[in-house]
Amino acid sequence: MRWSLSRDSAYVQLTLTHTATGKKFTYKPSQPLTGSVFDYSWNGVLEGISAPNGAYTWQLTATPTDGVGAPATASGSFQVKRLTNPHDYNDNGSTDVLARNAAGELWRDDFFDAPVGGQSKVAKRTKIGTGWGIYKQVEAVGNVGGNANGDVIGIDASGVQWLYLGKGDGTFATRVKVGTGWQIYNKITGGSDLDGDGKADLVATDGAGYLWFYKGTGSYTKPFAPRLRVSSGWNAYNQITMVGNIANSPVTDLGAGDMVARDTAGVLWLFRGTGGAGFESRIRIGAGWGAFSQLVGGGDVTGDGRPDLIAYGSGGTYVYASTGSSTAPFTRQATNLYAGEGTKFNAVF
Repeated sequence: MRWSLSRDSAYVQLTLTHTATGKKFTYKPSQPLTGSVFDYSWNGVLEGISAPNGAYTWQLTATPTDGVGAPATASGSFQVKRLTNPHDYNDNGSTDVLARNAAGELWRDDFFDAPVGGQSKVAKRTKIGTGWGIYKQVEAVGNVGGNANGDVIGIDASGVQWLYLGKGDGTFATRVKVGTGWQIYNKITGGSDLDGDGKADLVATDGAGYLWFYKGTGSYTKPFAPRLRVSSGWNAYNQITMVGNIANSPVTDLGAGDMVARDTAGVLWLFRGTGGAGFESRIRIGAGWGAFSQLVGGGDVTGDGRPDLIAYGSGGTYVYASTGSSTAPFTRQATNLYAGEGTKFNAVF
């Protein structure tokens, strides 16, 4: 943003305001760029985090330093809009990661929307609420309730499935009971559109090793259609994670669903989605993944248009950026997320 004034001897103040929330940012350049030209290049940060999407207004006030003449003002507006990120809960385009500790407290860490100095950095941590220890499993499932924000499900000890709709401000609406009988599943994962209909789906594995597909409906009262059995042999894996379209896909397409699964030997396997309920034959993509207690499909962490993977555990936390290759789909990137906290959280999603 650049303004040319009639003189350089002016005290200038620029204020940016997010219309929906009223959050403001004020900048006061100490001197002109050159002559009587003042400018400002916004880094897209507001109150310490990536600024939320939506309408903004700006106002510039230039006051003569010699006291001669009245202040001059100028104003205008603009829009901030980023690609949809299924792991974004406060509508600023950047990945948010949720974590539950032993006390049942839920915390949200908000990444910046692009790496800083080659590292994926967290901007801020916010406490979401308490009482989350009642759930045997919790999972980020993308937008399954029909709004524009990512949602969360929790499965309690009696097998009741509860849906928490994302409100778009980093918090969640009061839970809604959406299913029963989920105690039969030992692993669940969601957040990707497997069948290409534009709605996030969910898969689950039971004690017999069967993989079940739950098609997303887009309805918050009944977010998943009746289950469909996909395949067997999934008791060989101790972790399954939806990761979005990471292998050989256009970088702008975050929809088509792939999945990674870790076996008991710590080997990670890629299952590419077929565009239906199933997957292609598995591809071995690495070993040593047993060092991590949680694998999270984190949406687009690195800002390159591809969904990425986050690995958390006692050995550290890393962002595995998607490459688009089916044989070597990730490159590891450092992050300050959960630094020194590798055993603090019992669920990261």
